Amino acid sequence: MTRAQLEKAAIKSSDTPGWEVATPKSASGPIGGERMVADKAACQPVADALSQTGGVKPVAVVERSSAAKDRSGVMVRVRLASYADGGADKVMVGLANAALRCKGFTGSGSGSEQHVGVAQYEGYLSSQNSIGLRLTTKVGNQTLPVYLDVGVVGSTVEYFATFNVTGDDPGTGSTTAERQQSVKLGAASP
Repeated sequence: MTRAQLEKAAIKSSDTPGWEVATPKSASGPIGGERMVADKAACQPVADALSQTGGVKPVAVVERSSAAKDRSGVMVRVRLASYADGGADKVMVGLANAALRCKGFTGSGSGSEQHVGVAQYEGYLSSQNSIGLRLTTKVGNQTLPVYLDVGVVGSTVEYFATFNVTGDDPGTGSTTAERQQSVKLGAASP
């Protein structure tokens, strides 16, 4: 899918009752951004899924951030990335291997380091191929659980990172914003 097609397939606030959807400033530019580098090679696919760019280069990318209007603090970062020449499959194979071999890593990028714990969790995406990971990361003195759900729709990979800014555990990545995005992308995919 082209960037224009991904833009049409990306959720808007009107698609997701109870959620406010915005385009993050970092997503307004071309593909790129700082890549998080993991200190363990087996974990690099997870670091790539959290970064704006990775080892497998997408053809087009759009990002959205959505926040629950109920003031619960739950937020979802959405990234849709279209790949050519089997790139989506390469991303998923890398994540599947990382899910088995990576228990945690220290990632560096943007001039800082961050420790990320990694564990598999029963994801909810119904796409052709999907992976669910529960990550834990430290923000100051607080441990923040992040649910990373990644799935393939055609040649596009949908990345969802769900967390609660209060530090509470959302318990799952399954939110209205993610479910609606998955449905909308599926309907738009060629």
